[in-house]
Parts: sequence; structure tokens; C-alpha cells
Amino acid sequence: MKRSLLLAVTLLVGTSLVAPSASAKPRKKGKTQSATAFYEAVRPTLATVSFSQEFVAGGSPQQTTSSTDGVVISPDGLVLISGTVRFPQSGPGRLRGGSLPELSSFRLNFSDGRQHQAEVVAFDSDLNLGLLRITDADPSKPFAHVTFADAYEPEIGAGLRSMTLYTQEYGREPVYSPLSINALLSTPQDVWSLAGGGVNLLGAPLFNGVGKVVGVVAQVPMSPGGARQVTPQLSGPVGLSVERFASWLDGARAQAKAVAKAPEALEEAGWLGIEFQALERPLAKHLGISEGGGIVVTRVISGSPAAVGGIAPLDILVSLDGARIAVNQESDLNRFVERVRAGKAGDVVRFGREARSGGGLTEVPITLKNSPKTELQAERRENEQFEITVREPTLDVLLGQRLPPETQGVIVDGVTRAGWAGLAGLGRGMIIQRVNEYDVTDLDSFEAALAKVGEDRPDKVLFFVRFRRDTRFFVAEPDWTELDEQ
Repeated sequence: MKRSLLLAVTLLVGTSLVAPSASAKPRKKGKTQSATAFYEAVRPTLATVSFSQEFVAGGSPQQTTSSTDGVVISPDGLVLISGTVRFPQSGPGRLRGGSLPELSSFRLNFSDGRQHQAEVVAFDSDLNLGLLRITDADPSKPFAHVTFADAYEPEIGAGLRSMTLYTQEYGREPVYSPLSINALLSTPQDVWSLAGGGVNLLGAPLFNGVGKVVGVVAQVPMSPGGARQVTPQLSGPVGLSVERFASWLDGARAQAKAVAKAPEALEEAGWLGIEFQALERPLAKHLGISEGGGIVVTRVISGSPAAVGGIAPLDILVSLDGARIAVNQESDLNRFVERVRAGKAGDVVRFGREARSGGGLTEVPITLKNSPKTELQAERRENEQFEITVREPTLDVLLGQRLPPETQGVIVDGVTRAGWAGLAGLGRGMIIQRVNEYDVTDLDSFEAALAKVGEDRPDKVLFFVRFRRDTRFFVAEPDWTELDEQ
């Protein structure tokens, strides 16, 4: 199972899990918790997360307040939440269409009365997960938090547990929910159909019998890009294995630490630009690599420091600045990531590259560059006529769509469903590269193209769009008389 990840702070990494050998020792299982013990252990880690949403609907700025559940995953106050808060909500009291919301005023309310402020660290649209950081934490008082299972093998009929909170009107009392796995997808095995799960559990953690998190309740398809996530496609709540989002979470955690330590660290941090997997012992033995650990490079981003420095796919890196890269399994990867993140843009790091079957060791010096922007940092522009918001393309999104890093255009960030762009079929995540006869390479050229269209007032406006490997045209039919009547 291959996983890849864009770490916004310092490097792009990825991991692939090598199947364990038949001689691997089975993991010891802990004693199953009683429902009462589970309830008491988990309830301090859960919070209702209230927040404000500001977005454009019907050409006018709007603001709503909403809430979701969150679970604390670290003693310093990192909180995992459902990513559905990133999308315009519908239903009583909420607008049915609008641009992608700008989120603010995050407040956590725990069942025991504790309250804390938080800020956004990261969102992933495909995973539909988000990570917050509590900003008013007392360092001397660590938070009660959940822990993640090292490994979990799903089985049909396996029992799981989850917990969510009642709303404020019902006193925010935790609600215990027994669940079970009733179907596994043949590919991949990290999405499960659940029995007993409802939409009220979206974003809630899934626990095994010993009280460790093995996944979260999610919804698939999870974004416009969700169609590539699972086959066959599912709808409604499903179980999303920790294996599915562990790489993203590792990167988001490291980003949170860097920003907490120094707000300017995100811009100053260095960037390497590779995807890799752990050099597990069976693989190292098969390739004839010396003992002690390392990483296998699976991809090098074009134009990145790694590419410029001569690192290539399938290279085996076993040392960093003279010290062994002690990565023998997936759980060791964080230590390597933290070591690289200790560097800054302009620093020279020296990797030891080992040839297979005892072919010797060569030194590869790499000069780190500034970290690329992420989706959350991207500049955004809004066009009121077409009721569309776009943002500049960022490396994390382009790589997520398997597109070259040099891909030009603007990414649709949100549309009003009843607006001209929305009625044409444009959707979030699509990359606009041309409007009528005008090329769109960046935000400025997009604004210039729509300004020219506004002057010409054609009956139809043709958008050329790219999404992942596909390209297509969308035709908008503006009613220019609406503008004259306003």
C-alpha cells in the first residue's frame, strides 16, 4: 500500500508499506476494555468544536456559525476534526450555496466544562479531515488525548467503538456507539463499510477493543477528487483506516510544531522534495543493504533540491550528516522527518547513498530551499459576476492530482451553485487554464480574462478545465441583463 505526503514545512515525503514476512512475530494484543472503562478514558479527549464560516452566496458576503466534533490527539493540544467544515453547509439555518468558507473563531467545548481557543493547521480535501491546534494551552498541563494503534487488520464482523458528544442543548454528554465492520473493499483494504454508523458520527474516532484509534468515521466520495479514492464508490459513513491518513497527519503534526515554535518558521523552513518509504529489514536484506535502517526514494519532484542535487528514484539513503537514518519500519519515519526539518532554507545536508549488494557508499550534498506554499497558504481571488473563487495552484494539490509541478492555471476554490460558473458545472478542485480565447496561467491572467469577457459580454463563455488526467470544456451562459438591473 503506497502512501505519499506533502510536508509543507520542509520536505515532500511518501511511504509505502512492505508486506511483513511470514516469519514476523504477531503483535501482542492488550486486554479488552469494558464499555465503562472505555467511556471514562475517552470522554476527556472529545470536544464540540464551534466555528464561524464566512463565504459568498448570491453575490453577497454571508456568515454562519456551526459546530463539529473533535478529538485531542496529542498532549500539547492537536485536535483532529472532520474536513466537512471546509464546504458550504446546507439544511435549516444554513445557506445552500456559496464559495468555500473562510473559517475563524474556533472554540473547543469539553463535556467537563473546559473551553479553549484553536486555529487551523491543515485540511485535506480528499481525506476530508482537518487538524487544529489549541492556542491557549498551558504547557504545564498536558491534555488527555487518544493514542493510535501501531497496526490493525480489519475483519468482517470485527467490533469497533466510537464516541461523540451531544449538542450544547443536551449538556454535551458523550454518546457511546458500538459499531462493526460489515464489508471490506478488495482495493484498498483501508476503507470499510460500517454497521451502526450514522452521519452524526462523521469525523469521530474509531477504537479497537483496547482503546486505541484504528480509524475515523468518514464519508466517501470525500471530495471532487474522491472518485479515485475507492472502487467501487461508496456513499454514506464508512471507516477510514489510520493507514489511510497517517502520512498526512504526520506532516500536519510537524507543521503544527514548527509554527508553534516560530510563526515565521513555515516560510523559513527548508524543503527537500522527495517521496520515500521505510527501508524495512526484509527489504534491506533482499537488496544487500547494510543493517541499521534507511529510506528508499520512490519519487523525486522535478526542480526540487533533491533533483538538483542528484537524488534519483530507487536511491537508498542510509545516513544524514554522518548519522545513520535509523528507519526500519513505518513508525520510525517521524524521527527522520524531524531531522530533516531541523534544517532551514540554504542549509546543506549530506546524505549517504548506498548501492545495492555491497556496492559502496557515496555522499550526496543537498542544499535545501524554501518550503512551497500549501493550499491553506494560497492566495485567493473572487469574481462576483460569475460567483466563483479561485486560488493559485500549490505543489501539494498538483501532486495530489498527479500533475506536473509546473502546471499553470488557477484552481477553483468555491462556486455558488446557482451562479453562472456553478450552473456551467465548474466545481472545486478543477484547474481553469483558458477562458474563451484567453490563456489563464495565474491569478492575474484569470482576472484579466474575466474582465475582458465582461467587456465583450458574449452569449457563451467557454472554460477549458483540467482535473487530474482529464480535460474538458464547460460552457457558461451569462445573463448580462442581471448586471444592468443591479
